[in-house]
Amino acid sequence: MKLFSSFKRFILILPELILFGPGFARFMFWARSPEVLDPQTVWQRFTQPQNPYYEWFLRNYPPGFIRKFWADIYPLLRDRVKGISEHYDISNEFYELFLDRQYMFYTCADFLDKSDSIEDAQEHKATFLLNLIDPHPGEKILDLGCGWGGMLNKIYQATGDKDNLHGYTLSVEQKRFIDEHYGYQAEIQDVMKVDYGVDQWDKIYSIGCLEHTPKSELVPLAKKLSAAIKPGGKLVHHFFCQLETAPPARLLVCGAELFPGVELSALQEHLDAFEAADLKTVHHSVHDYRPTLAAWFDRLVENQEAAIALVGRQVYNKYLCYLAEAWRLFDDRDLILFRFVLQHQELPTVWQSPLYQQRPDHLQVQPSHAELLAQQPTSLRR
Repeated sequence: MKLFSSFKRFILILPELILFGPGFARFMFWARSPEVLDPQTVWQRFTQPQNPYYEWFLRNYPPGFIRKFWADIYPLLRDRVKGISEHYDISNEFYELFLDRQYMFYTCADFLDKSDSIEDAQEHKATFLLNLIDPHPGEKILDLGCGWGGMLNKIYQATGDKDNLHGYTLSVEQKRFIDEHYGYQAEIQDVMKVDYGVDQWDKIYSIGCLEHTPKSELVPLAKKLSAAIKPGGKLVHHFFCQLETAPPARLLVCGAELFPGVELSALQEHLDAFEAADLKTVHHSVHDYRPTLAAWFDRLVENQEAAIALVGRQVYNKYLCYLAEAWRLFDDRDLILFRFVLQHQELPTVWQSPLYQQRPDHLQVQPSHAELLAQQPTSLRR
């Protein structure tokens, strides 16, 4: 079996390199290893600059128009809903091995100090988002892509109102987790196809959901959500996106292997969708994903034996490569993490978050680039 796996790794290098580029071929070669990968080697290989000529090749092949073609055609060949559920339904226990223990947030955290743990950083993020959502008892609030229910629970702790909290997910495992641990009203729903009604919700928010929205659905979804919020209501979106319409060469692997059928959009496409839905931006901020990815990588390495026992060597290897490659995508600024608060254009006054009414202790100056580099996985840092 190992001999066949080794043969498959080598025989596929050339066709994958020609069709999808060296980034894709490299990722697949390492992820298919029949042996458990050495984490330090993986981290160095994927995050650290290589020979400048090789780096140019990694970033520029295939050419932009070819990358755009693959990015446009690939979602048509794979079922988006099935792909998302497959990713998140690997195993709740597997994700518990490397995500934070309180919220199980599978999204960017806010590391405000070099001593912060992933738990500290996700608490900072939850508090930041809570201030943006600004929930009150009696308000009807919807979480799009509610994950394992962590943010719903944060809102419940702040308001004491469970009956008005609702969440949508495509993951059977996530719904099962929410049912067993919290009892919130979580439903298996595709956010693209839901009838949200008109003036039905006080607040609608998403944390890592817009990444799964096809480009063709950005405007229709934005319009449905705009119509769904009550006068004076608002939308809060936490998401990452690419800056150019053509995806970075390294990003091609994510759609094929990690999130089958997913189609990432450019920032301008999101902004155009907000404007088409008559929404205005009343808050936007940029956040750094790298320390979160490094922390997840560290924790997955620490739990290597348990991870392999749950999902096998291949999935473990794939996630090591994925977390390291994602770190490099954000380090190169090929992907950027944003938070937006949106309201109807016709509102006479702009809502102001409690974040700006007083400066809480958790809102400190973001770490410098040098400090962020020092937050690479501690077990691998040289």
